[in-house]
Amino acid sequence: MRQLLQLAEYVGVDYSAAVANGRVINSGEYTEMKEFAGLIGEKVEKAPQAVRPEMHQLVNELKQLIIKKANAEAVVELTSELRATLLSALPKLSLPSTLVSEKQTKRLFQQNCALCHGAAGQGDGPGTAGLEPAPTDFTDRERANNRSLLGLFDAVSDGIDGTAMASFSHLSEEERWALTFYVGSLAFNDNADSEQKVPLNELINYSPNNLLQRGFSSGAIDYSRTHTHSYFSESSENNPIAIARITIDRALTAYQASNYSEAKRLAISAYLDGFELAESALSAKAPELMRTIERDMMALRGMAGQPGKRQQVTEIADQLQNQLNLAANKLLEDQLSGSALFTASAVILLREGLEALLIVLAMGTVLARSGRKDGLRYVHAGWITALIAGFGTWLLAEYVIGISGASREIIEGAAALLAAIILFYVGYWMHSKTQSQQWQRFIQERVQTQLNQGAFWGLAGLAFLAVYREVFETVLFYQSLLLQAQDNTHSVAYGFIFGVVILAVVAWAVIKYSIKLPMSTFFKITTYIILALVFILLGKGISALQEAAWLSHTAFPVDVSFDWLGVSASWESLGAQLVYVILVFTLFKRRTSSKLIKIG
Repeated sequence: MRQLLQLAEYVGVDYSAAVANGRVINSGEYTEMKEFAGLIGEKVEKAPQAVRPEMHQLVNELKQLIIKKANAEAVVELTSELRATLLSALPKLSLPSTLVSEKQTKRLFQQNCALCHGAAGQGDGPGTAGLEPAPTDFTDRERANNRSLLGLFDAVSDGIDGTAMASFSHLSEEERWALTFYVGSLAFNDNADSEQKVPLNELINYSPNNLLQRGFSSGAIDYSRTHTHSYFSESSENNPIAIARITIDRALTAYQASNYSEAKRLAISAYLDGFELAESALSAKAPELMRTIERDMMALRGMAGQPGKRQQVTEIADQLQNQLNLAANKLLEDQLSGSALFTASAVILLREGLEALLIVLAMGTVLARSGRKDGLRYVHAGWITALIAGFGTWLLAEYVIGISGASREIIEGAAALLAAIILFYVGYWMHSKTQSQQWQRFIQERVQTQLNQGAFWGLAGLAFLAVYREVFETVLFYQSLLLQAQDNTHSVAYGFIFGVVILAVVAWAVIKYSIKLPMSTFFKITTYIILALVFILLGKGISALQEAAWLSHTAFPVDVSFDWLGVSASWESLGAQLVYVILVFTLFKRRTSSKLIKIG
Protein backbone atom coordinates (compact mmCIF):
# COMPACT_ATOMS: atom_id res chain seq x y z
CA MET A 1 0.00 0.00 0.00
CA ARG A 2 2.84 2.40 0.83
CA GLN A 3 4.51 1.46 -2.45
CA LEU A 4 1.26 2.25 -4.27
CA LEU A 5 1.14 5.65 -2.58
CA GLN A 6 4.72 6.36 -3.60
CA LEU A 7 4.22 5.24 -7.22
CA ALA A 8 1.00 7.22 -7.63
CA GLU A 9 2.64 10.36 -6.29
CA TYR A 10 5.75 9.83 -8.40
CA VAL A 11 3.65 9.67 -11.59
CA GLY A 12 1.80 12.83 -10.61
CA VAL A 13 5.00 14.70 -9.86
CA ASP A 14 7.11 13.62 -12.86
CA TYR A 15 4.49 13.41 -15.64
CA SER A 16 5.04 17.05 -16.58
CA ALA A 17 8.67 16.22 -17.40
CA ALA A 18 7.47 13.60 -19.93
CA VAL A 19 4.55 15.25 -21.72
CA ALA A 20 3.67 18.85 -22.59
CA ASN A 21 0.96 20.21 -24.91
CA GLY A 22 -0.04 16.69 -25.96
CA ARG A 23 3.47 15.78 -27.06
CA VAL A 24 6.19 13.58 -25.55
CA ILE A 25 9.10 15.83 -24.57
CA ASN A 26 11.22 13.13 -22.88
CA SER A 27 10.84 9.60 -24.21
CA GLY A 28 12.67 8.06 -21.25
CA GLU A 29 10.37 9.75 -18.73
CA TYR A 30 7.30 8.86 -20.79
CA THR A 31 8.29 5.18 -20.91
CA GLU A 32 8.79 5.29 -17.14
CA MET A 33 5.33 6.81 -16.63
CA LYS A 34 3.73 3.92 -18.56
CA GLU A 35 5.80 1.37 -16.61
CA PHE A 36 4.83 2.89 -13.26
CA ALA A 37 1.16 2.97 -14.24
CA GLY A 38 1.45 -0.74 -15.07
CA LEU A 39 3.11 -1.42 -11.70
CA ILE A 40 0.31 0.41 -9.94
CA GLY A 41 -2.20 -1.81 -11.73
CA GLU A 42 -0.33 -4.94 -10.60
CA LYS A 43 -0.06 -3.83 -6.97
CA VAL A 44 -3.75 -2.86 -6.78
CA GLU A 45 -4.51 -6.60 -6.66
CA LYS A 46 -3.06 -6.66 -3.13
CA ALA A 47 -5.13 -3.70 -1.93
CA PRO A 48 -8.08 -4.27 0.49
CA GLN A 49 -11.10 -5.74 -1.27
CA ALA A 50 -13.33 -2.82 -0.24
CA VAL A 51 -11.39 -0.24 -2.26
CA ARG A 52 -10.14 -2.46 -5.06
CA PRO A 53 -12.97 -1.78 -7.60
CA GLU A 54 -12.63 1.99 -7.20
CA MET A 55 -8.88 1.75 -7.55
CA HIS A 56 -9.16 -0.44 -10.67
CA GLN A 57 -11.27 2.27 -12.26
CA LEU A 58 -8.82 5.03 -11.28
CA VAL A 59 -5.81 3.07 -12.55
CA ASN A 60 -7.49 2.37 -15.89
CA GLU A 61 -8.29 6.07 -16.24
CA LEU A 62 -4.65 6.91 -15.41
CA LYS A 63 -3.35 4.54 -18.08
CA GLN A 64 -5.71 6.09 -20.66
CA LEU A 65 -4.60 9.62 -19.75
CA ILE A 66 -0.95 8.65 -20.21
CA ILE A 67 -1.64 6.91 -23.55
CA LYS A 68 -3.57 10.00 -24.76
CA LYS A 69 -0.74 12.25 -23.59
CA ALA A 70 -3.19 14.25 -21.53
CA ASN A 71 -2.16 17.48 -19.85
CA ALA A 72 -0.29 17.30 -16.55
CA GLU A 73 -3.12 18.89 -14.53
CA ALA A 74 -5.45 15.99 -15.33
CA VAL A 75 -2.83 13.39 -14.35
CA VAL A 76 -2.01 15.22 -11.09
CA GLU A 77 -5.71 15.41 -10.20
CA LEU A 78 -6.23 11.71 -10.89
CA THR A 79 -3.14 10.57 -8.97
CA SER A 80 -4.24 12.77 -6.05
CA GLU A 81 -7.61 11.05 -6.06
CA LEU A 82 -5.87 7.66 -6.20
CA ARG A 83 -3.70 8.59 -3.20
CA ALA A 84 -6.72 9.82 -1.25
CA THR A 85 -8.44 6.47 -1.82
CA LEU A 86 -5.32 4.62 -0.69
CA LEU A 87 -4.94 6.78 2.43
CA SER A 88 -8.52 6.08 3.44
CA ALA A 89 -7.77 2.34 3.31
CA LEU A 90 -4.43 2.45 5.09
CA PRO A 91 -4.17 1.82 8.84
CA LYS A 92 -3.40 4.91 10.88
CA LEU A 93 0.15 6.04 10.16
CA SER A 94 2.59 5.92 13.08
CA LEU A 95 3.78 9.53 13.21
CA PRO A 96 7.34 10.40 14.17
CA SER A 97 7.67 11.46 17.81
CA THR A 98 11.14 13.01 17.67
CA LEU A 99 13.79 14.13 15.21
CA VAL A 100 17.53 14.44 15.36
CA SER A 101 18.70 18.04 15.74
CA GLU A 102 18.63 20.48 12.81
CA LYS A 103 22.42 20.67 12.95
CA GLN A 104 22.73 16.89 12.71
CA THR A 105 20.12 16.78 9.93
CA LYS A 106 22.11 19.19 7.75
CA ARG A 107 25.22 17.11 8.38
CA LEU A 108 23.33 13.96 7.32
CA PHE A 109 22.19 15.66 4.12
CA GLN A 110 25.74 16.69 3.20
CA GLN A 111 27.05 13.19 3.96
CA ASN A 112 24.33 11.19 2.19
CA CYS A 113 22.51 13.39 -0.33
CA ALA A 114 24.67 16.29 -1.52
CA LEU A 115 26.71 14.19 -3.96
CA CYS A 116 23.69 13.89 -6.26
CA HIS A 117 21.23 16.54 -5.06
CA GLY A 118 23.82 19.26 -4.49
CA ALA A 119 24.88 21.11 -1.36
CA ALA A 120 21.76 23.31 -1.53
CA GLY A 121 19.42 20.54 -2.74
CA GLN A 122 19.11 21.92 -6.28
CA GLY A 123 19.84 18.60 -8.03
CA ASP A 124 23.23 19.81 -9.24
CA GLY A 125 25.65 17.67 -7.22
CA PRO A 126 28.98 16.47 -8.65
CA GLY A 127 27.60 12.93 -9.02
CA THR A 128 24.77 13.81 -11.43
CA ALA A 129 26.66 13.07 -14.66
CA GLY A 130 24.90 10.36 -16.65
CA LEU A 131 22.00 9.93 -14.23
CA GLU A 132 18.61 9.45 -15.88
CA PRO A 133 16.27 10.66 -14.55
CA ALA A 134 18.26 13.52 -13.06
CA PRO A 135 18.27 13.89 -9.26
CA THR A 136 15.40 15.89 -7.82
CA ASP A 137 15.72 19.64 -7.39
CA PHE A 138 14.17 20.05 -3.95
CA THR A 139 13.97 23.84 -4.40
CA ASP A 140 11.58 23.50 -7.38
CA ARG A 141 8.36 24.88 -5.90
CA GLU A 142 6.07 23.60 -8.65
CA ARG A 143 7.31 20.06 -8.18
CA ALA A 144 7.34 20.31 -4.38
CA ASN A 145 3.69 21.40 -4.36
CA ASN A 146 2.76 17.93 -5.65
CA ARG A 147 5.01 15.97 -3.28
CA SER A 148 3.89 14.75 0.15
CA LEU A 149 6.27 14.25 3.03
CA LEU A 150 5.14 10.63 3.27
CA GLY A 151 6.20 10.08 -0.33
CA LEU A 152 9.58 11.66 0.40
CA PHE A 153 10.02 9.54 3.52
CA ASP A 154 9.28 6.33 1.63
CA ALA A 155 11.74 7.36 -1.10
CA VAL A 156 14.43 8.02 1.52
CA SER A 157 13.67 4.73 3.29
CA ASP A 158 13.20 2.39 0.31
CA GLY A 159 14.77 4.17 -2.64
CA ILE A 160 13.03 4.40 -6.03
CA ASP A 161 13.20 1.49 -8.46
CA GLY A 162 14.56 2.33 -11.90
CA THR A 163 16.42 5.41 -10.66
CA ALA A 164 19.74 6.14 -8.94
CA MET A 165 17.86 6.89 -5.70
CA ALA A 166 19.10 4.23 -3.26
CA SER A 167 17.56 3.11 0.01
CA PHE A 168 18.82 4.78 3.18
CA SER A 169 17.29 2.18 5.49
CA HIS A 170 20.61 1.99 7.37
CA LEU A 171 19.76 5.36 8.93
CA SER A 172 17.57 5.39 12.02
CA GLU A 173 13.89 6.30 11.64
CA GLU A 174 14.32 9.70 13.30
CA GLU A 175 17.25 10.44 10.97
CA ARG A 176 15.17 9.51 7.89
CA TRP A 177 12.22 11.62 9.07
CA ALA A 178 14.54 14.55 9.80
CA LEU A 179 16.02 14.31 6.29
CA THR A 180 12.49 14.11 4.87
CA PHE A 181 11.33 17.25 6.65
CA TYR A 182 14.54 19.04 5.66
CA VAL A 183 14.37 18.34 1.91
CA GLY A 184 10.61 18.92 2.02
CA SER A 185 11.20 22.45 3.32
CA LEU A 186 13.73 23.69 0.76
CA ALA A 187 11.18 24.96 -1.78
CA PHE A 188 9.09 26.86 0.76
CA ASN A 189 9.29 30.31 2.32
CA ASP A 190 10.94 30.01 5.73
CA ASN A 191 9.98 33.60 6.55
CA ALA A 192 6.27 32.78 6.40
CA ASP A 193 4.36 33.56 9.57
CA SER A 194 0.98 32.04 10.24
CA GLU A 195 -1.27 31.61 13.23
CA GLN A 196 -2.60 28.46 11.59
CA LYS A 197 -0.47 25.29 11.56
CA VAL A 198 -1.29 22.19 9.51
CA PRO A 199 -1.84 19.13 11.78
CA LEU A 200 1.16 16.83 11.59
CA ASN A 201 -0.72 13.84 10.15
CA GLU A 202 -2.15 15.95 7.29
CA LEU A 203 1.17 17.72 6.70
CA ILE A 204 2.81 14.30 6.24
CA ASN A 205 0.09 12.56 4.21
CA TYR A 206 -0.90 15.28 1.73
CA SER A 207 0.96 17.37 -0.81
CA PRO A 208 0.78 21.18 -0.52
CA ASN A 209 -1.66 21.30 -3.46
CA ASN A 210 -3.88 18.78 -1.66
CA LEU A 211 -3.66 20.85 1.51
CA LEU A 212 -4.78 23.95 -0.39
CA GLN A 213 -7.82 21.98 -1.58
CA ARG A 214 -8.47 20.96 2.02
CA GLY A 215 -8.73 24.60 3.07
CA PHE A 216 -5.27 25.47 4.40
CA SER A 217 -3.72 28.79 3.39
CA SER A 218 -0.42 28.96 1.50
CA GLY A 219 1.07 30.82 4.48
CA ALA A 220 0.11 28.02 6.85
CA ILE A 221 1.59 25.43 4.47
CA ASP A 222 4.85 27.39 4.09
CA TYR A 223 5.15 27.89 7.83
CA SER A 224 4.38 24.24 8.62
CA ARG A 225 6.81 22.88 6.02
CA THR A 226 9.68 25.12 7.22
CA HIS A 227 9.07 24.87 10.98
CA THR A 228 8.67 21.12 11.39
CA HIS A 229 10.76 21.02 14.59
CA SER A 230 7.98 23.04 16.23
CA TYR A 231 5.84 19.87 16.12
CA PHE A 232 8.22 18.13 18.49
CA SER A 233 9.27 18.88 22.04
CA GLU A 234 12.35 21.07 21.79
CA SER A 235 13.54 19.75 25.14
CA SER A 236 13.54 16.16 23.85
CA GLU A 237 16.72 16.83 21.84
CA ASN A 238 18.68 17.51 25.02
CA ASN A 239 16.59 15.97 27.79
CA PRO A 240 17.90 12.45 28.55
CA ILE A 241 14.65 11.33 30.21
CA ALA A 242 12.55 12.54 27.26
CA ILE A 243 14.88 10.80 24.81
CA ALA A 244 14.62 7.57 26.81
CA ARG A 245 10.80 7.68 26.95
CA ILE A 246 10.40 8.42 23.24
CA THR A 247 12.91 5.74 22.24
CA ILE A 248 11.29 3.09 24.47
CA ASP A 249 7.94 3.86 22.86
CA ARG A 250 9.49 3.40 19.42
CA ALA A 251 11.18 0.18 20.55
CA LEU A 252 7.80 -1.19 21.64
CA THR A 253 6.25 -0.19 18.30
CA ALA A 254 9.07 -1.94 16.43
CA TYR A 255 8.68 -5.08 18.55
CA GLN A 256 4.92 -5.19 17.96
CA ALA A 257 5.66 -4.96 14.22
CA SER A 258 7.97 -8.02 14.62
CA ASN A 259 11.03 -5.91 13.78
CA TYR A 260 13.08 -7.44 16.58
CA SER A 261 16.51 -6.19 15.52
CA GLU A 262 15.26 -2.60 15.39
CA ALA A 263 13.47 -3.04 18.71
CA LYS A 264 16.69 -4.19 20.33
CA ARG A 265 18.68 -1.34 18.79
CA LEU A 266 16.16 1.19 20.10
CA ALA A 267 16.08 -0.42 23.55
CA ILE A 268 19.86 -0.07 23.71
CA SER A 269 19.66 3.53 22.49
CA ALA A 270 17.03 4.40 25.10
CA TYR A 271 19.58 3.71 27.80
CA LEU A 272 22.88 4.78 26.23
CA ASP A 273 21.66 7.89 24.36
CA GLY A 274 19.08 8.80 26.98
CA PHE A 275 18.82 7.62 30.54
CA GLU A 276 22.53 6.98 31.18
CA LEU A 277 23.23 10.71 30.85
CA ALA A 278 20.75 11.47 33.66
CA GLU A 279 21.92 8.71 36.01
CA SER A 280 24.29 10.84 38.08
CA ALA A 281 21.72 13.59 38.62
CA LEU A 282 18.96 11.11 39.49
CA SER A 283 21.26 9.16 41.79
CA ALA A 284 21.79 12.31 43.84
CA LYS A 285 18.02 12.59 44.44
CA ALA A 286 16.60 9.06 44.13
CA PRO A 287 19.32 6.37 44.04
CA GLU A 288 16.91 3.45 44.44
CA LEU A 289 14.78 4.65 41.53
CA MET A 290 17.93 5.08 39.42
CA ARG A 291 19.02 1.50 40.06
CA THR A 292 15.52 0.15 39.37
CA ILE A 293 15.32 1.90 36.00
CA GLU A 294 18.82 0.76 35.10
CA ARG A 295 17.94 -2.86 35.92
CA ASP A 296 14.64 -2.78 34.00
CA MET A 297 16.26 -1.18 30.97
CA MET A 298 18.80 -3.98 30.91
CA ALA A 299 15.91 -6.47 31.05
CA LEU A 300 14.18 -4.70 28.14
CA ARG A 301 17.36 -4.86 26.08
CA GLY A 302 17.57 -8.57 26.74
CA MET A 303 13.99 -9.29 25.63
CA ALA A 304 13.53 -6.80 22.78
CA GLY A 305 15.47 -8.92 20.30
CA GLN A 306 13.61 -12.15 21.06
CA PRO A 307 10.32 -13.13 19.39
CA GLY A 308 7.45 -14.52 21.43
CA LYS A 309 7.75 -12.12 24.37
CA ARG A 310 5.19 -9.53 23.34
CA GLN A 311 3.40 -9.45 26.71
CA GLN A 312 6.63 -9.22 28.74
CA VAL A 313 8.10 -6.53 26.49
CA THR A 314 4.87 -4.50 26.66
CA GLU A 315 4.69 -4.81 30.44
CA ILE A 316 8.28 -3.80 31.07
CA ALA A 317 8.05 -0.92 28.56
CA ASP A 318 4.93 0.39 30.34
CA GLN A 319 6.65 -0.07 33.68
CA LEU A 320 9.68 1.87 32.47
CA GLN A 321 7.50 4.69 31.16
CA ASN A 322 5.96 5.05 34.63
CA GLN A 323 9.38 4.95 36.28
CA LEU A 324 10.82 7.51 33.85
CA ASN A 325 7.84 9.78 34.43
CA LEU A 326 8.55 9.54 38.16
CA ALA A 327 12.25 10.22 37.49
CA ALA A 328 11.39 13.30 35.41
CA ASN A 329 9.23 14.61 38.25
CA LYS A 330 12.00 13.94 40.77
CA LEU A 331 14.47 15.88 38.65
CA LEU A 332 12.00 18.75 38.19
CA GLU A 333 11.14 19.15 41.86
CA ASP A 334 12.47 22.67 42.35
CA GLN A 335 14.91 21.54 39.65
CA LEU A 336 17.98 19.93 41.16
CA SER A 337 18.95 21.55 44.44
CA GLY A 338 22.37 23.13 44.80
CA SER A 339 23.53 20.32 47.07
CA ALA A 340 22.31 17.65 44.63
CA LEU A 341 24.09 19.35 41.72
CA PHE A 342 27.26 19.72 43.82
CA THR A 343 27.15 16.05 44.83
CA ALA A 344 26.41 14.80 41.31
CA SER A 345 29.20 16.93 39.85
CA ALA A 346 31.78 15.75 42.40
CA VAL A 347 30.73 12.10 42.06
CA ILE A 348 31.03 12.23 38.25
CA LEU A 349 34.61 13.48 38.39
CA LEU A 350 35.68 11.17 41.22
CA ARG A 351 34.03 8.10 39.72
CA GLU A 352 35.43 8.67 36.26
CA GLY A 353 38.81 10.07 37.26
CA LEU A 354 40.04 8.10 40.26
CA GLU A 355 40.90 4.88 38.40
CA ALA A 356 42.79 6.73 35.68
CA LEU A 357 44.64 8.81 38.27
CA LEU A 358 45.77 5.76 40.24
CA ILE A 359 47.03 4.01 37.10
CA VAL A 360 49.02 7.05 35.98
CA LEU A 361 50.40 7.58 39.50
CA ALA A 362 51.42 3.92 39.82
CA MET A 363 53.40 4.10 36.58
CA GLY A 364 54.97 7.41 37.56
CA THR A 365 56.06 6.26 41.01
CA VAL A 366 57.49 3.01 39.63
CA LEU A 367 59.62 5.02 37.20
CA ALA A 368 60.70 7.39 39.95
CA ARG A 369 61.66 4.56 42.32
CA SER A 370 63.51 2.86 39.46
CA GLY A 371 65.73 5.87 38.96
CA ARG A 372 64.25 6.42 35.51
CA LYS A 373 62.53 9.77 35.87
CA ASP A 374 63.38 10.42 32.25
CA GLY A 375 60.50 8.07 31.42
CA LEU A 376 57.97 10.31 33.16
CA ARG A 377 57.66 12.53 30.11
CA TYR A 378 56.23 9.59 28.18
CA VAL A 379 53.60 8.97 30.85
CA HIS A 380 52.73 12.67 30.86
CA ALA A 381 52.54 12.65 27.07
CA GLY A 382 50.11 9.70 27.26
CA TRP A 383 47.59 11.23 29.66
CA ILE A 384 47.80 14.74 28.19
CA THR A 385 47.20 13.34 24.70
CA ALA A 386 44.25 11.37 26.08
CA LEU A 387 42.69 14.56 27.47
CA ILE A 388 43.01 16.25 24.08
CA ALA A 389 41.77 13.16 22.19
CA GLY A 390 38.84 12.70 24.58
CA PHE A 391 37.63 16.27 24.07
CA GLY A 392 38.34 15.95 20.36
CA THR A 393 36.20 12.80 20.13
CA TRP A 394 33.37 14.61 21.90
CA LEU A 395 33.61 17.54 19.47
CA LEU A 396 33.53 15.13 16.51
CA ALA A 397 30.51 13.38 17.98
CA GLU A 398 28.72 16.69 18.54
CA TYR A 399 29.54 18.58 15.38
CA VAL A 400 30.93 16.29 12.67
CA ILE A 401 30.24 12.56 12.54
CA GLY A 402 27.79 11.66 15.29
CA ILE A 403 28.75 8.85 17.66
CA SER A 404 25.93 6.79 19.13
CA GLY A 405 25.79 5.69 22.74
CA ALA A 406 26.48 2.13 21.64
CA SER A 407 29.63 3.20 19.78
CA ARG A 408 30.75 5.13 22.83
CA GLU A 409 30.34 2.07 25.05
CA ILE A 410 32.25 -0.11 22.58
CA ILE A 411 35.16 2.36 22.62
CA GLU A 412 35.13 2.51 26.42
CA GLY A 413 34.72 -1.24 26.87
CA ALA A 414 37.52 -2.12 24.48
CA ALA A 415 39.84 0.45 26.07
CA ALA A 416 39.03 -0.85 29.56
CA LEU A 417 39.73 -4.48 28.66
CA LEU A 418 42.95 -3.61 26.82
CA ALA A 419 44.13 -1.51 29.77
CA ALA A 420 43.22 -4.37 32.14
CA ILE A 421 45.37 -6.82 30.16
CA ILE A 422 48.37 -4.48 30.13
CA LEU A 423 47.93 -3.63 33.82
CA PHE A 424 47.74 -7.29 34.77
CA TYR A 425 51.06 -7.87 33.07
CA VAL A 426 52.53 -4.87 34.91
CA GLY A 427 51.15 -6.12 38.24
CA TYR A 428 52.48 -9.62 37.69
CA TRP A 429 55.88 -8.22 36.75
CA MET A 430 55.94 -6.00 39.84
CA HIS A 431 54.98 -8.89 42.10
CA SER A 432 58.12 -10.68 40.94
CA LYS A 433 60.19 -7.74 42.19
CA THR A 434 58.78 -7.53 45.73
CA GLN A 435 61.93 -9.09 47.19
CA SER A 436 64.63 -6.43 47.72
CA GLN A 437 67.37 -8.70 46.42
CA GLN A 438 65.52 -9.39 43.20
CA TRP A 439 64.76 -5.71 42.70
CA GLN A 440 68.37 -4.67 43.22
CA ARG A 441 69.54 -7.37 40.80
CA PHE A 442 66.96 -6.24 38.27
CA ILE A 443 68.11 -2.63 38.60
CA GLN A 444 71.75 -3.57 38.15
CA GLU A 445 71.34 -6.03 35.30
CA ARG A 446 68.34 -5.06 33.26
CA VAL A 447 66.61 -1.78 34.02
CA GLN A 448 68.98 0.24 31.85
CA THR A 449 68.37 -1.98 28.85
CA GLN A 450 64.74 -3.05 29.45
CA LEU A 451 63.31 0.38 30.14
CA ASN A 452 64.25 1.56 26.70
CA GLN A 453 62.38 4.01 24.55
CA GLY A 454 60.02 1.34 23.23
CA ALA A 455 58.98 0.36 26.73
CA PHE A 456 58.41 4.01 27.57
CA TRP A 457 56.08 4.36 24.61
CA GLY A 458 54.22 1.33 25.96
CA LEU A 459 53.73 3.19 29.25
CA ALA A 460 52.55 6.24 27.30
CA GLY A 461 50.00 4.02 25.56
CA LEU A 462 48.74 2.64 28.87
CA ALA A 463 48.41 6.17 30.30
CA PHE A 464 46.49 7.15 27.16
CA LEU A 465 44.07 4.22 27.43
CA ALA A 466 43.49 4.78 31.14
CA VAL A 467 42.56 8.44 30.71
CA TYR A 468 40.92 8.47 27.26
CA ARG A 469 38.20 5.97 28.17
CA GLU A 470 37.03 8.29 30.94
CA VAL A 471 37.26 11.74 29.33
CA PHE A 472 34.64 11.39 26.59
CA GLU A 473 31.98 10.02 28.92
CA THR A 474 32.82 12.57 31.63
CA VAL A 475 32.23 15.44 29.20
CA LEU A 476 28.87 13.96 28.19
CA PHE A 477 27.80 13.57 31.81
CA TYR A 478 28.70 17.17 32.63
CA GLN A 479 26.96 18.41 29.50
CA SER A 480 23.76 16.65 30.60
CA LEU A 481 24.13 17.88 34.19
CA LEU A 482 24.58 21.49 33.06
CA LEU A 483 21.38 21.28 31.00
CA GLN A 484 19.49 20.19 34.11
CA ALA A 485 21.20 22.83 36.27
CA GLN A 486 19.78 25.71 34.21
CA ASP A 487 20.68 28.86 36.22
CA ASN A 488 22.44 26.95 39.01
CA THR A 489 25.60 26.09 37.11
CA HIS A 490 27.80 27.45 39.89
CA SER A 491 26.89 24.41 42.03
CA VAL A 492 28.14 22.14 39.24
CA ALA A 493 31.34 24.19 39.07
CA TYR A 494 31.86 23.94 42.84
CA GLY A 495 31.35 20.16 42.69
CA PHE A 496 33.88 19.91 39.87
CA ILE A 497 36.43 21.97 41.83
CA PHE A 498 35.83 19.83 44.92
CA GLY A 499 36.44 16.70 42.84
CA VAL A 500 39.67 18.18 41.45
CA VAL A 501 40.84 19.00 44.99
CA ILE A 502 40.15 15.44 46.20
CA LEU A 503 42.02 13.96 43.24
CA ALA A 504 44.92 16.35 43.88
CA VAL A 505 45.05 15.28 47.55
CA VAL A 506 45.08 11.62 46.52
CA ALA A 507 47.90 12.33 44.04
CA TRP A 508 49.92 14.24 46.67
CA ALA A 509 49.49 11.48 49.28
CA VAL A 510 50.51 8.72 46.86
CA ILE A 511 53.60 10.61 45.68
CA LYS A 512 54.66 11.72 49.18
CA TYR A 513 54.26 8.45 51.04
CA SER A 514 55.23 6.01 48.28
CA ILE A 515 58.72 7.53 48.15
CA LYS A 516 59.22 6.89 51.89
CA LEU A 517 58.22 3.24 51.70
CA PRO A 518 60.90 0.50 51.52
CA MET A 519 61.23 -0.81 47.98
CA SER A 520 59.68 -4.22 48.69
CA THR A 521 56.75 -2.69 50.59
CA PHE A 522 56.22 -0.12 47.86
CA PHE A 523 56.07 -2.84 45.21
CA LYS A 524 53.70 -4.98 47.26
CA ILE A 525 51.25 -2.12 47.84
CA THR A 526 51.48 -0.94 44.23
CA THR A 527 50.94 -4.50 43.01
CA TYR A 528 47.78 -4.84 45.10
CA ILE A 529 46.46 -1.49 43.85
CA ILE A 530 47.13 -2.40 40.23
CA LEU A 531 45.55 -5.84 40.54
CA ALA A 532 42.48 -4.25 42.17
CA LEU A 533 42.27 -1.78 39.29
CA VAL A 534 42.44 -4.67 36.81
CA PHE A 535 39.47 -6.24 38.65
CA ILE A 536 37.53 -2.98 38.31
CA LEU A 537 38.46 -2.39 34.66
CA LEU A 538 37.57 -5.97 33.76
CA GLY A 539 34.08 -5.57 35.21
CA LYS A 540 33.52 -2.16 33.66
CA GLY A 541 34.81 -3.26 30.27
CA ILE A 542 32.44 -6.23 30.15
CA SER A 543 29.52 -4.10 31.39
CA ALA A 544 30.19 -1.50 28.67
CA LEU A 545 30.18 -4.16 25.94
CA GLN A 546 26.99 -5.63 27.42
CA GLU A 547 25.32 -2.22 27.29
CA ALA A 548 26.33 -1.96 23.63
CA ALA A 549 24.87 -5.49 23.10
CA TRP A 550 28.24 -6.90 22.06
CA LEU A 551 28.08 -9.38 24.93
CA SER A 552 25.07 -11.17 26.38
CA HIS A 553 23.65 -10.14 29.75
CA THR A 554 22.24 -12.74 32.14
CA ALA A 555 20.92 -11.15 35.32
CA PHE A 556 22.35 -12.35 38.62
CA PRO A 557 19.53 -13.28 41.04
CA VAL A 558 20.82 -10.89 43.71
CA ASP A 559 21.57 -7.21 43.11
CA VAL A 560 25.26 -7.06 44.03
CA SER A 561 26.10 -3.99 41.94
CA PHE A 562 28.92 -1.76 43.19
CA ASP A 563 29.78 0.68 40.42
CA TRP A 564 32.92 1.95 42.14
CA LEU A 565 34.30 -1.58 42.20
CA GLY A 566 33.19 -2.43 38.67
CA VAL A 567 30.84 -5.09 40.04
CA SER A 568 27.52 -5.47 38.21
CA ALA A 569 24.75 -8.00 38.76
CA SER A 570 25.32 -10.17 35.69
CA TRP A 571 26.64 -13.71 35.47
CA GLU A 572 29.03 -12.76 32.65
CA SER A 573 30.68 -9.88 34.50
CA LEU A 574 30.84 -11.63 37.86
CA GLY A 575 32.08 -14.84 36.22
CA ALA A 576 34.92 -13.03 34.45
CA GLN A 577 35.95 -11.32 37.68
CA LEU A 578 35.82 -14.60 39.59
CA VAL A 579 38.01 -16.29 36.98
CA TYR A 580 40.41 -13.36 37.26
CA VAL A 581 40.61 -13.69 41.07
CA ILE A 582 41.27 -17.43 40.78
CA LEU A 583 43.95 -16.79 38.14
CA VAL A 584 45.67 -14.21 40.35
CA PHE A 585 45.71 -16.49 43.38
CA THR A 586 46.93 -19.45 41.32
CA LEU A 587 49.76 -17.58 39.56
CA PHE A 588 50.89 -15.67 42.62
CA LYS A 589 50.70 -18.71 44.90
CA ARG A 590 52.80 -20.67 42.42
CA ARG A 591 55.36 -17.88 42.28
CA THR A 592 55.45 -17.64 46.08
CA SER A 593 55.91 -21.43 46.39
CA SER A 594 58.73 -21.26 43.84
CA LYS A 595 60.47 -18.59 45.89
CA LEU A 596 60.19 -20.66 49.10
CA ILE A 597 61.69 -23.70 47.36
CA LYS A 598 64.62 -21.63 46.12
CA ILE A 599 65.19 -20.16 49.59
CA GLY A 600 65.07 -23.65 51.13
